[in-house]
Parts: sequence; C-alpha cells; structure tokens
Amino acid sequence: MADKNTIKNWFKTGLKPTQAQFWATWDSFWHKDEKIPITAIEDIETILNEKADAEALTNHVSDTAAHATLFGAKEDKNKKGVAGGYAPLDEFVKISSQYLSIVDDLVTGGSTSLLAAEQGKLLQTQINNINILLASDNVNLDNVQEIVDAIETVQASLSTILVNDLTTGGTTKALTAEMGKILKGLHDALVDVVAGKEPAITGGAVGQYYDYNKSWQNLPIADVSGKQDIANQVEVGSSQNAQASWHGKTVVFVTSCTITIPSSLVNSYIFNGVTLAGVNITWAIASPHTWLFGAPATTTEKQIFTLTKRGSTNDILLLGV
Repeated sequence: MADKNTIKNWFKTGLKPTQAQFWATWDSFWHKDEKIPITAIEDIETILNEKADAEALTNHVSDTAAHATLFGAKEDKNKKGVAGGYAPLDEFVKISSQYLSIVDDLVTGGSTSLLAAEQGKLLQTQINNINILLASDNVNLDNVQEIVDAIETVQASLSTILVNDLTTGGTTKALTAEMGKILKGLHDALVDVVAGKEPAITGGAVGQYYDYNKSWQNLPIADVSGKQDIANQVEVGSSQNAQASWHGKTVVFVTSCTITIPSSLVNSYIFNGVTLAGVNITWAIASPHTWLFGAPATTTEKQIFTLTKRGSTNDILLLGV
C-alpha cells in the first residue's frame, strides 16, 4: 500500500498515473462501506484494557455495599411518611401535628417546643383588654387606683410612725401594742410592791423588764409591728446571696461585689440599695427565679435602687438604676 507522499508524486503536473497506481491510490483509503478491522486501530488494546468489563460494571452499580457511605447518606423513599422516616414536604399539617412538639397552653413551657397559634391569639386578646382598661376613663377604676395608692402610702409611713421601744419618745409617734403590754406588766408589778403584796423588784439588766409572770424578759429589738423597717441600714462589703435579713431595709454596698438572687426568697421580698463612690455591683440569679425585665447591667457607683420579688412569683425586679 502506497503512502501519501508516493501517491502525490504519481499525480504531479504533467504525469499520467498508471492503472496500477490509480488503484493503489484508492486502496490506500477506507471506503465508508468498509468495516475497519480492530487490529488496524492504533493502541486499541491499551484503550480497551483501561475500560471496565461490562458485567463487572453492572454488578458494581447494583451492589449496595460498593458505596455504603454514599447510600447511607440518602433517604430511603420507602420510609417516606412512616414513623422514624422523613415527612413529606407537601403535607405541612401532617408535619406540624405528627412531627413537631406543639404546646397549646401557657404553662407548659419548653425551649424546644412551638406555641400553638391559638395561644398567641388568646395572648393578643388579653393584651388588648388590658390596654382598654389602661386607656379607660371609668371613675371606678380611678377609685381603685386611689385606694391602692393610699395603702402604699400608709405602708411606707407606718415604720416611721410606730415606736417599738421605751426609749425613743416623740409627740408625733405611737407605741405598738407590744410596748403597751410591757408597760402594763411593769405597772402591775409596782402596784403589788407599793401595796405590800410583793417584795421590791430587784435584779434584771439593762434592756429587760419584769413581766406579769414575775420574771425578767428582754425588751424586743425587732419590729413586731409587722411592717418593714426601712430606716434600718445594713452594710455589705463582699460577694454573697441576697440575705433574708435585708428584707425591708436599706442595704449600703461599700465595696464592689457580686450579689446572687438565691433559689428561695420570702414572698414580696424587697430592699432599697445604695452604692457608694467607686462601688459596682454585678448581678447573678439562681433558678427558678428570673429577671422580669431581662438581666440587669452592672449597677455603678452612687446609685439608689430597689430590688423586689413580685409577690409569690419567681419574677425579680431591679428598678431605679
């Protein structure tokens, strides 16, 4: 078979190819009706050796263990909509009712649960009713508020009006009933002595009285009137829990510290706080108590504030800073 350069020489200008040369020219090419032998294809064996066997490839494709990691990351369509499977994306009602934790009340709670829209509707209704009351010009509502204001005024002033000892004195103050009881005991004892019924009273110490049972008793130093003693001051100079003994008193913070609201506090717990110059207070809180208006920032120097527990709830308020 002639190569291309040889064929070109046969067909130079002015030359006449012979029949043999002409046929040899055509025999040098593959006609479209002819099949090219595999052996005539260059590097065919190398190419075929690099290809996978058809049977082996078919077996590999259907072998679930061949790509276990990839198959394991795929959802099994047979588990669609069944327990332990995955939810159909076109069935939101089914997703919300069967697959999600929805709370339909206002007491259960839960950080991983969803609140039912119905409860949101009820809350909005309650808020609207409260706003209506607040904006109302009803005379009865005004009277109720005036009564509440009057009660608060009386409670705030009782501790400065009542005297619970026999040394303070004052023409604008009144003795508690407990002090009247003590005076009656002293009076009766003296009457018995004057009448000769009893020997003269001896003994006792400063801060004691002789009661009607003819024994020496300590004069009370606590406020037995049941009212808060806001004039009594407590100084705090170290990190600690809010103490029960601070209830109703003025607490003066003399050094920077951390004050923790403990897990247990008396209902309606309250104290007035004062920070001296250079004193900062960091606040912490223990469950179940929570800050009603969010965690407070550090209370800085020269501040006057009030810390209180709202009734019997777990809400703690820090106001005035």
